[in-house]
Amino acid sequence: MKQTRRTAQVGQTIRDALVEIFRRDLKDVTLPMVSINSVDVSPDLHFARVFITGFKEEEAIAAVELLHQRRGRIRSLLGQRIHLRYTPELDFKYDESAMRASRIESILQQVMPKETKDDEPEDGEES
Repeated sequence: MKQTRRTAQVGQTIRDALVEIFRRDLKDVTLPMVSINSVDVSPDLHFARVFITGFKEEEAIAAVELLHQRRGRIRSLLGQRIHLRYTPELDFKYDESAMRASRIESILQQVMPKETKDDEPEDGEES
């Protein structure tokens, strides 16, 4: 979705409100430890995609499914917390960017030669 200053501000407001909803209002749901990475809002502010990640990939994916089941209730609570003309439809997605970055880092550590003290120049020596 195209990001403008207005959609970025609304996305941050929605993110903050959803954090409070997850923390305080969803008592009937056993939500695992997840975090909201970002919220992308459509230009007309009628649709919001919420990117979620967690410590364990399986738990985060299960949380996304659970949130999809409860998105009507979450949207209702969101409408009470934010003051927009229209409360956006919510779409929860698992954010794979953290897992992808971790995999890339582990591959780079395997490929790159490890630096040793022998490779570093002494204080008096110059390369």
